[in-house]
Parts: sequence; structure tokens; C-alpha cells
Amino acid sequence: MQVEFKPRGIYLPDIDLWLDNTEDCASNWISHGHSDHARGFHGRVFGTAETLSIYRARLWGTPEQPPDCCPVHYGESWDYNGARLTAYAASHIVGAAQILVEWRGERLVYTGDIKLRTPICGKNTEAIPCDRLIVESTFGLPIYHFLSADEAKMRIVRFARECLDSKLIPAFIGYPLGRGQEIVHVLCEAGIPTAVHGSIARFIPTYEAAGYGFPGWEAYQSRQTAGKALVVVPNFRNILEASDKKYRLAYVSGWAALDNARARVGADELIPYSDHGDFEELLTLVEQSGAREVDVVHGYTELFAHVLCQRGLDARAPREASARAMSEEVPEG
Repeated sequence: MQVEFKPRGIYLPDIDLWLDNTEDCASNWISHGHSDHARGFHGRVFGTAETLSIYRARLWGTPEQPPDCCPVHYGESWDYNGARLTAYAASHIVGAAQILVEWRGERLVYTGDIKLRTPICGKNTEAIPCDRLIVESTFGLPIYHFLSADEAKMRIVRFARECLDSKLIPAFIGYPLGRGQEIVHVLCEAGIPTAVHGSIARFIPTYEAAGYGFPGWEAYQSRQTAGKALVVVPNFRNILEASDKKYRLAYVSGWAALDNARARVGADELIPYSDHGDFEELLTLVEQSGAREVDVVHGYTELFAHVLCQRGLDARAPREASARAMSEEVPEG
């Protein structure tokens, strides 16, 4: 099957289908709801119900002809332009999915952003047997090792309670979609009063609809922070510093696996938990897929492809995809 890697997405010309196209097109598969994947006014869009809900929320205006959104379930197959398509879970954020494309005896899998470990919120990834694998490698270097979900939850709760016991405000940096909701979920389930930044709170209903509880959370208000844990976005650090309140900052991210993150974000606590797979997870995922041909996109593409080549695989890093990944994907993790 022919695959074309473009700056705006991945195109399968044999069946006229785009994968994570960020500009307008006729038909597009959206792997998950992050803004570097879920945007553009498309004629027809395939994705899980959660992903399409987030995608619709991201549309900055109503086009004359709204996209035809076609929700699919995990494990569901459908016919499309002579191919058989099937969606499978990807443990990235709620609604994230891989897609298997079966065409003329060939099996191609596009993972989108993915992890192998059980997530705090989301479905477990299943490695899909295939001939050709297109996999992301945001953390495709051996220096990255992440906590399990249980270890991360323990660290989050412990940090919050230690701060509150010391009359300090625990503040957690989370991204607007994904990590932010996971942190809030952990704190609320532990019974810790939690105030949430608006850009994170915006997507809590999507996670609630997927079955995750957030008992007792409230919207962040600058004058009502005593005795509460705060979950805020990265650029909120300056506001916290200007408030002159006594707080400690925890950075929950894959980038927190490196000590230099402490100085870079001004964190008191580094909690290396990610919604992406670490180096060993990615190697395991590739191995379990059985693919002999691998295209590496997002992050440390050339280095990870080199490692795969050393293991006897036909691996490569398409240049356009690498450039887009490093410019758009690095801030999250």
C-alpha cells in the first residue's frame, strides 16, 4: 500500500483516506483529540465518539457544510473504498485509537500517539499484528523511563497531602487535555479538595461521559485556594508566582523523567508519568506487532528508527513527518 507523509498528515492514495490531517480534506481518520491531530474542516471524519466530541468542540466556527462525523467503536470494522478498516484502543487519552487498514492482503496499522502501560484514564492498548506499522516515538530514547499508573497516583496523592499538612498549596501542572483530567481524577478520588483551571475543566465532561469520576472538584478562583490542590496549565506558573501565595509545584509529565525539567519549569517535585509510551514500551509495541516494515513519526524519529534497524527491521523516519512532530509535539508529554 502506498503511503505519503505530508506536513499536514499521512495520506493513503490507494483508498483516498487521510490520517490525522490538520487541514481541510475530503475524508480523514482522527486518532485522538489533541489539537495537533484534531483540526480542519473535513468532509467526512472517522474516529471514536469521544474523539469526535472533542474535535467538534475544537472547531472555531461553524462551516457552511459541517463535517460528516462517523463515530466508531473499539474493535469495530467497516468497509471503505475497497479496504477494511478497524479501530483499536490506544492508551493515550480518552477516545484515542489506532486504525488497522487491510487492503489487498496487506495489514497496515497507524498508532497515532500511544502508550502500552495501563493509563490512569483510558483503555488499554492492544498490539495489532500487521505487516507495516506507522508508530509515534515522542519519547523514543533510552533515557526515558516512566512510572506506572499506580505509582503515579501514589506520588500525586502523597505530594498533595504533604503540602496540605504543611499549610502549603500543592499545584500540579497538567495539559488542557489528557494529563490534566487524569490528575484531577486522582485527587478527587482520594478525597482531596481540588480547584481546576478552566481550560482543563472544559474537557472534564468528556471524561465523565467515559465513566471517570471527579467528585467535588471546583473551578479555580484566585482568592479561594487555601486548603486545596490546584491543577493548572503550564503557563500558569507566572500567575502563581505573582500571587505571593505559599505553594509547591509538581510537574507530571514524561519530560519530568529528566532532572533538567526541575529548573526548566520551576518544579519542586518531578513525577515522570506520561500519556505517551517510554522507550521500552515503544520497543515492546513494535515487537508485539510483528511488523517488518516500520515508519517512525513524532519525536525522536531518526534515532528510534536507527534502533529498530539495528534489530533487523526495515525502519525509517519520513522527513516531513519528523519536522511536523518536533515543531508541534514536544511541548506535551
